[in-house]
Amino acid sequence: MCDGKGPKGYHESFAGVAGGSPGVDNVLNPGPARGLGDRTADAVLASGAEVLVTANRGCLMQVASALDRAGGSITLAHTVEALDASTRGDSLSQFTSLRG
Repeated sequence: MCDGKGPKGYHESFAGVAGGSPGVDNVLNPGPARGLGDRTADAVLASGAEVLVTANRGCLMQVASALDRAGGSITLAHTVEALDASTRGDSLSQFTSLRG
């Protein structure tokens, strides 16, 4: 989701919102990074998604923090974790679930 592309389940409300700030930018530019994280979390919550999957750990951390501030509820997983669960036939419910 954070790169603005997604094969299945990509929600158009994420367009132009996600990406660009996870990682060192959160330390060097915390204000803009926090704003981007908050806008991304708002888009995720507005989408009604139950699970957020991204390949970027920085994105997961940024969105997790913003979702926590927003009091949102969603399951978060890295792409590899989701693929592993899928090939095993496991549920994504085993991954981090934020309940605000």
